[in-house]
Amino acid sequence: MARYFTRRCLWMHATLIVLLPAFAWLTWWQLSRALAGNTLSWAYTFEWPLFAIYAVYLWWQLIHSSPDARAEAGRTASAEAQSKAFGKARGAPVAAEDLPPGWALTGGRERSVAVAAASAFDPKKGGRGERYKEQTPEEAAALERYNRYLASLAEADRKK
Repeated sequence: MARYFTRRCLWMHATLIVLLPAFAWLTWWQLSRALAGNTLSWAYTFEWPLFAIYAVYLWWQLIHSSPDARAEAGRTASAEAQSKAFGKARGAPVAAEDLPPGWALTGGRERSVAVAAASAFDPKKGGRGERYKEQTPEEAAALERYNRYLASLAEADRKK
């Protein structure tokens, strides 16, 4: 029950309370214009209730989605993908230094996922196909510098 009274949810409730009467008034206004002979208003007469239905749908989805749960799910998926990619124990963190040259980390400062393969894509070996050609030494060096930068950002966040 507490989820409905967070600051985020209260703003969404207020927005919905403003939008629904506005959409109802716009529907009534377009209907009165349509009945007065404006044929274009018939389209808007049906459009505004659809907007209201969509607003309620979005409100429901946003109320029942938890940013914290999504972030936690992303971190769990990231750790599993990394442990699978590097053969580490499930849930064991993978440091940027453990990654082979040419791997990039994505997902922002909270979670990191290796995405660029160090070698060419080979469907017979079960690769995911992130790369279709061998990396050049310059690409590998640039990605290694980028990984060090991301690792320094993550370390700065941990120190906070």
